[in-house]
Amino acid sequence: MKNSPSPKPPSQKSLPRKLLLVGAGHAHIGLLRQLIDAKNRLNSLNNLQITLVTEQPQTIYSGMLPGWMAGHYSLADISIDAKSLCKRAGVRFIQQKLAKVEADSSSLSTTKNNTFDYDLLSLNTGADTDIRWLNNDQEQADISKKVIPIRPIYPFVERWQQIIADAKGSDQYHLAIVGAGAAAVELVLAAQYRLQQINGINNNNNNYQAYLVCGDHLLPSFNERFRQKVIGQLERHNVKIIYSKAKGYSEGQLYTNTDALSMNAVIAATGVTGSAWTDYTDLQTVDDGFIAVNETQQSVSHSNVFAVGDVATRVDQDMAHSGVHAVFGGAVEADNLLAYLADKPLKRYKPKNRTLYLLSCGDKYAIGSWGKYSTQGRWVWTLKRHIDKRFVKSANR
Repeated sequence: MKNSPSPKPPSQKSLPRKLLLVGAGHAHIGLLRQLIDAKNRLNSLNNLQITLVTEQPQTIYSGMLPGWMAGHYSLADISIDAKSLCKRAGVRFIQQKLAKVEADSSSLSTTKNNTFDYDLLSLNTGADTDIRWLNNDQEQADISKKVIPIRPIYPFVERWQQIIADAKGSDQYHLAIVGAGAAAVELVLAAQYRLQQINGINNNNNNYQAYLVCGDHLLPSFNERFRQKVIGQLERHNVKIIYSKAKGYSEGQLYTNTDALSMNAVIAATGVTGSAWTDYTDLQTVDDGFIAVNETQQSVSHSNVFAVGDVATRVDQDMAHSGVHAVFGGAVEADNLLAYLADKPLKRYKPKNRTLYLLSCGDKYAIGSWGKYSTQGRWVWTLKRHIDKRFVKSANR
């Protein structure tokens, strides 16, 4: 009996014809950079139409956002020009917001009722701030006028500039950050530092004050040594820590399970939940509307769809939504898109057991964490600044 002939590699005609990128997160910025670099260009890409659909022409690098809030960076310093990268990479740029993904028919639609079909789809849209701690439907419906979510980032950037303008025009200003994670800590330290710069006031003036409303536990995913260093910095900046759970915000009052606090504004840094469009997709989702992906960042329900960053959740292992995984997972996902197009094996993203975490403390001071080890100082800020600026510069080059 003769052996069956080995299958032939797919011809150029069988390769996907339309690659659709939605969102301008780390993965897609990295892919655009690869396309710009001729040495990394695949011959098969000449037969493809590549389109990027995203809400804004600029991508704000979240790792530098607290530094911008504190006044250490300009907005240009922390922005990556996605539209310019698309032009240089020969990628079509569409500035629209995603509304729905119909993976069974390989198509999606935007809030402007435009429809795009694809052969290969990559989702790198980020996620929304989890505001389910608000205690009634009226608060949820009016969230943009009351509580300020940290994500999406672009609306937050506009609201932060308004907060500073309002504070400068007031004799006093009290601001609450709701959240218990590292992002909430960085935000409150940046906010406190910036508020304390108004009119050259010193750190003992409580007329301009930031509060951290963190619930029962602060930094629950970090070790005690790191946590104590953070608490020391919060105390050094005179940030008021409220160990109580926030429940709602109305008419200038932030309600917790123990008290009511008078606040001019409230910022929510309470983790992430799936973006609104994930309510309108046939892609398999898990938890709170995150796209379910495997170790190659590939959708577990539709093999021609990839997703990475906060929009996705790995189903093969527990992995937190964090900037570290967005960067490293994004690099793997970008490579896998090119590999998929060339019918090559896909890489697996294997998170490291320990990652370097650098937490900024408002005044060009930072705390570093590596597993059970931690350190702090102005030199840590200098290191973080160097890493962050190098990343943005490399992305824009």
